[in-house]
Amino acid sequence: MQHAVAQVFVGIDLEVKEDTVCAFELLSRSHFDAFIIDCDTLEHATEIIPGIRSSRANRRSVIFAIVNGKTSIATAMELGSNFVVGKPLDIKHLSTYFQSSLHKMQAEHRRYFRHPVALDAEVLLRDGKAIPAQLLNASEGGLALRLLDREQLDGAVTIRFALPHARDMLITAVAVLCWSREPIFGMKLFGMDEESHRAYAEWLSLMPMG
Repeated sequence: MQHAVAQVFVGIDLEVKEDTVCAFELLSRSHFDAFIIDCDTLEHATEIIPGIRSSRANRRSVIFAIVNGKTSIATAMELGSNFVVGKPLDIKHLSTYFQSSLHKMQAEHRRYFRHPVALDAEVLLRDGKAIPAQLLNASEGGLALRLLDREQLDGAVTIRFALPHARDMLITAVAVLCWSREPIFGMKLFGMDEESHRAYAEWLSLMPMG
């Protein structure tokens, strides 16, 4: 199966795990744009699919389920798969699904991919206090920042920073705390005005995806 998958997913980095424990451990700490689950070869493999859908990092990822009679197509879809392919694998069939999912995979990659940055920023707390900060990375969906004062973040805050290619363009965004390893905080972007959103998206589009 690995050879067939490699033929279809050419040019894409593939990481293979041959037991469910390793697979669960991997999805708990890493983001992937897509998963290919061999449902009926590994014991408890079908449990990985709802695990992906319930994980914070991978719930929007594309899931390809490979079945071989034990798991039905309907069951695989109900668990959360986007595409289901039977064995023996039909390369043309799998390739068609891959091409259909490519736009969604690319969109997920852009949403989650963290661009490393080093920008001065300001965090406004709900009581109006302004905290100096530095942005460490940025994505469509969120960013990580380091607070330059000893301060706790809780709930939603406002973040302001100037774009490096347009210093007169001040981005103002509402963000909510997702994780913290003080003094570094991970923030999910919750809202931007239209002008800020357009400028921020354009800025990200100019960066290499790595």
